[in-house]
Amino acid sequence: MVIKSINNVVGYKGLPDGFSSEFDENKTYIIGANFQGKTTIGSLFNWCLTGTSLLGKEKEQVANDIKKTTNVIVDITFVDNFGIEHRLVREKGREMHLTLDGKEIEQGNLAQFYKNKDMFLIVHNPYYFWTLEPKQQKDLIRNMLPTIDSKEAFNLLDGCDQEIIKNPIENLSAYTDKINKNITELEREYNKNLGIIETLKTIALGQEGSILEFDKEQELIELQKKYSDTSQGFDNFNLEMLKNSIASINKRLQEILKDDLFRINEEYKRENNKLQDIDKDEALCPYCRQSMKDSEAKENLKKFYRKELNNLQGKADGLRQRAEELVKKKKEKQVMYDKLNTSDMQQLQSEREEIKERIDILQKRKNEVTYHNQEVEIRRKNIKDAKEKLDIYEKNQIEIEQELKLIKAQKKVANKLKILVIEAQKEKIRKYLNKVDIEFSKVSKTTGEITECCNIQYEGRDYKKLSKSQQARACLEISNVFNNITGINAPIFFDDGETTTDIQDIPNTQLIISLVIKYNKLEVLYDYEEVLERKEKSIRKEIEEKSSYEVPLAA
Repeated sequence: MVIKSINNVVGYKGLPDGFSSEFDENKTYIIGANFQGKTTIGSLFNWCLTGTSLLGKEKEQVANDIKKTTNVIVDITFVDNFGIEHRLVREKGREMHLTLDGKEIEQGNLAQFYKNKDMFLIVHNPYYFWTLEPKQQKDLIRNMLPTIDSKEAFNLLDGCDQEIIKNPIENLSAYTDKINKNITELEREYNKNLGIIETLKTIALGQEGSILEFDKEQELIELQKKYSDTSQGFDNFNLEMLKNSIASINKRLQEILKDDLFRINEEYKRENNKLQDIDKDEALCPYCRQSMKDSEAKENLKKFYRKELNNLQGKADGLRQRAEELVKKKKEKQVMYDKLNTSDMQQLQSEREEIKERIDILQKRKNEVTYHNQEVEIRRKNIKDAKEKLDIYEKNQIEIEQELKLIKAQKKVANKLKILVIEAQKEKIRKYLNKVDIEFSKVSKTTGEITECCNIQYEGRDYKKLSKSQQARACLEISNVFNNITGINAPIFFDDGETTTDIQDIPNTQLIISLVIKYNKLEVLYDYEEVLERKEKSIRKEIEEKSSYEVPLAA
């Protein structure tokens, strides 16, 4: 790509309206004193093509703020990498308009010429690369490096490493990410299994305990039979229970005869008296206490009292019936009590209770033995299950260890392959490097492992430690590398030509060099001899000024 000319400028920064200039396809020099607009001219092509400043800013103020211009027009002619000449006009007012070869287009259509904005800026402005963050620099260099396909990369490994990864890796980053994820999952499973194994070992090494035998089974059976035999006829009775039951019946009989029947009898008398009073001449209503003269009302009230008397009679009859039942039940229990309350029966009852006590002791012991044996069986089963599971988990741990060993070996080979690929890529760009060297790997001082990096050096020294002249040369070399590898072939605008005296020609690359020459007006030159003449005049004038100042001072 070559800039042929700036055809017309309107309102762009400090340049005069109508500014135009031609450019040599090899080298063009923009000279002048400070603040003459050298950088402004150099930035025209970049802004017209990409819409950004030389540092990639998209919202740069380009309108002439002194003249308070609201409309900016830049018109340039350039030749693309296929040798086709184009006319590009960018006009910025309230809106942005782009015209390529007389047709209005969008910004995206211009990407065909510069491919990637950041890489174009690295080529066009050599100092742009060093304004980026280290990670951005690293990513751009990686993206710029020539592609090495998976089969070619696989062949960079020795036989042992090839055997570990088996097949070419299509995407190293995705492969490494997957490996790291697998390692994390396997290590998590391994550590989880360790806890389970420790628990299983504790169970497996536990004491099973021995099975106990209940040797009194026959004795228990015989006692139970004997107890059953001695209980015939009075299973549900004993002297104390009968005595208490008789006392309870007596108490209830007393309540019925002395309290309940007496209370009902008294209530019956009151209600009967009320019934008799109705037939009197001065009968009163029991509710309102008014004299009752209505015969029908009297008859209804009689019916009410007769009903109440019948109810009371029914309750009394029920209580008498209940008393008769209790008397009968008391006689039965008294008969049983008298029957049992003999010396023979008391002896039998005592023996029966002793048998029952012995049965309870033996039954408790039997239950204890049964419970113990059940616990032993459970422990035996748990220990057996734990041993079986322990065997499974320990085998699984061995498999995980083997898998981890393989995956970690694959990760190591993948990391090694990354370095080999980058070194192979570096070898392909070596012809474009002179004194610049890009270090893509380093040995870790702590682990001794080879790790990725992206360190750029010039003559073996870091960029930040270089002189301005060395930095300028390093910048030009980096721009040249990006230019050739990416195929952008953009013109290089070197806005610091006075920092180095030996800017070499770069084959097939247009160079636009900005130089500060004191006292000189803004000029665009194409011959370095003319540049030297302007420098010479500037030096002579500076000497004259200095002499004219020093003579009066000496006097």
